[in-house]
Amino acid sequence: MKFRDSEKLRYQRIKPILFSEAAQIQGNYRKIPRSFCLADEYASENLFTAIRKPAIQYFDQRNIPWHDGLNRSRLPSNHLCCSQSCCVNFLYPLVENRPLAEEIFRAFYPGLSELLPFDRDERLPNGAFPYIAFEWIGSLDFLGESKRKGNSRTRGANATSADFAFRFRRQDGREQLVLGEWKYTEEYGGSDLGIEARKKNYDRAFNNGPFGEQGPSLYDSLFFEPFYQLMRLQLLAQEMERGDLGHEMDCDVVTVLHISPEANSEFRERVTSPHLKATYPSTGTLEIWKRLAPADKFLSISVERLLETIGQSTTGDLAWTDYLTTRYSW
Repeated sequence: MKFRDSEKLRYQRIKPILFSEAAQIQGNYRKIPRSFCLADEYASENLFTAIRKPAIQYFDQRNIPWHDGLNRSRLPSNHLCCSQSCCVNFLYPLVENRPLAEEIFRAFYPGLSELLPFDRDERLPNGAFPYIAFEWIGSLDFLGESKRKGNSRTRGANATSADFAFRFRRQDGREQLVLGEWKYTEEYGGSDLGIEARKKNYDRAFNNGPFGEQGPSLYDSLFFEPFYQLMRLQLLAQEMERGDLGHEMDCDVVTVLHISPEANSEFRERVTSPHLKATYPSTGTLEIWKRLAPADKFLSISVERLLETIGQSTTGDLAWTDYLTTRYSW
């Protein structure tokens, strides 16, 4: 059974443990009642109780749409397999909790000395800047997307967006910005997205860095999901670091962090690009990307490993840890 299908079945079993009785009624997703969705008017319960109000307020104040969100995308999706809600459930509790965020991220970035406020984001209601930003597109149009696509950039729409982002000072004194991509039950077919207009969007950035040295055949092979997303986020990190328009948040280094379930073999193992599949036989998607991305600019960890790290933390909220363990232990 595919990971996505097994998760849908699992949610049917654990709905009574996690959600209110009213929310457990099957909700509509794309106009069809689904047992793995919450009742429409209770979509907010897709978020952990303690972060529900502040997370929704964070997105609303910044005009960030929720993916497949209800109430004109001002509320989270009611789909329980939503990767955006999964990401927010794991990371929003760190937005104001610097000691906990440092403890968790240091497990993956041992050179982390001090987490820094994300001071290009808007302030939180308490007047402080968050330590994690969501749907970050950069303070400048680094990839020229608004000019080429003919529309304004919006966090989470119409522009390459990092699902999450954070910055820290390293032990060597340099500042590093991390752009994050989060996956949950996603799986992709083999559709070629490489129409000419899309290729013109990113060819300048592609040829500006190490990718360009690998030739046009590589560029053409990356217009298959999830490689298309990986390429765009990696190019965004590259351009933020290059500084042609200015260094994003004055950071010296900009890297990409990818988080996805180890159990989602459909995502990790299926290589959708024919050229990459032939070039790297018997190699999974993320392993291929590690070979293609510039050295030390890409890190992939599993949701399972992140959950284990949170469970071992000394400053975490037990209710939050229990919630994550119940909901995301497959």
